[in-house]
Amino acid sequence: MPLVWSRFAGSNKLFILLLLGLLVPAGCGDRDAQRARQEAAEAKANVAKLELRLAGAVQEISETKAELKAVRRTRDELQEQMDSIKQERDQALTLSRQAKEVITNLTARSSGQASTTAGLQKQIAELKALVQEQRRVIEDFRKAAAPHPAEAETAKDGATPAEPNDKP
Repeated sequence: MPLVWSRFAGSNKLFILLLLGLLVPAGCGDRDAQRARQEAAEAKANVAKLELRLAGAVQEISETKAELKAVRRTRDELQEQMDSIKQERDQALTLSRQAKEVITNLTARSSGQASTTAGLQKQIAELKALVQEQRRVIEDFRKAAAPHPAEAETAKDGATPAEPNDKP
């Protein structure tokens, strides 16, 4: 029995005894004795009610303490989860910043490579045109250097053809 309970129970018993002690010596007869017994019975009933209420209050306090303990435990668990989530968020932000930097660098390199590629493609086109021009010039030189039919016959005889500008 808790200390509070025993104090309460003891003070009520003392009160009842004191009440009986005052009423009985008065000697007012049966009527007064009966009234005293009735008041004592009422006091006992009140004490019993108070004891029940006290027991209910003690039980409620115990349940409230258990709930408070569960709430504190849940609060601590949630705080741990929040700390973990904050740490994950910070890591994700760091990774996001790094990814943004990489994307920016790659975009810059890509832009540079695109302009370089366009310049190289232009040079290739120019070189192809120059190659075509050189082939035409070479073909023109071949046609100009090809022996005419009259020259071809003298070349067969072993004699060198005479130059048109040479005088005999």
